[in-house]
Amino acid sequence: MAETTPDTALERVVVVSPHLDDAVFSLGATIASLARRGVVVEVLTVLAGAPDSVAPAGGWDRRAGFATEGVASAARRAEDASACAILGAHPHWLPYGDGDYARHGTDAEIVGAVVGAAGGASTVLLPGYPLRHADHAWLSLLLRHQLIDTPHVGLYVEEPYAWWDRKKGSPSLPAWLGKPVTFSRVRAKLGDRITKGRAIRAYTSQLEVLGLRRMGGANVLRLLSWEVRTGGESVAWDGEPSPLLPH
Repeated sequence: MAETTPDTALERVVVVSPHLDDAVFSLGATIASLARRGVVVEVLTVLAGAPDSVAPAGGWDRRAGFATEGVASAARRAEDASACAILGAHPHWLPYGDGDYARHGTDAEIVGAVVGAAGGASTVLLPGYPLRHADHAWLSLLLRHQLIDTPHVGLYVEEPYAWWDRKKGSPSLPAWLGKPVTFSRVRAKLGDRITKGRAIRAYTSQLEVLGLRRMGGANVLRLLSWEVRTGGESVAWDGEPSPLLPH
């Protein structure tokens, strides 16, 4: 049962995920913590693909064993639904294509869809670092100045990318963001971290291509252990921090 309080009962947080796994890999413990406290959390995946497409699978989806864009989109949406259910979040999928496919919409249409879907949320979280994936950098830049009616906008550290880049030091933001910000660790209970681990494992098609299935899935544990050692998941705020994410 959610630990609802007067401070959280009417709150809504939207985590913008470029692909069908990014939000959970990056902020799974935070999402679990928020949901446990009665906050409505939506995982909004922008590049969730077109389940009815018969276009040949792109390079990434072929490596994951899929034959077409539609088959990959349908299977990965099912994985995302399972992961979100584990965390207590609500999945919301937009039908746009990632860099391996046709986009299925203009930038203006995508901005309108995201802003509409996030309307009324007290907090919206966008990908923020390291933005090494072209889709992530494009989406963050596209949305950076569009959420003007949202009280709290945050930028999250992306996993497993930051784990892969862990020897590079503290996270920093690209110059196009316009001003320096500081990433802060978000507190979460051990149980929330364990729940995140369970949710990550729901993305069965992605674990192999991400290198997380090796040694019986030991790399998932290494990722989670590294997060614990470094203080947890991280968010930087563009303006006032959200009181819903303790740090």
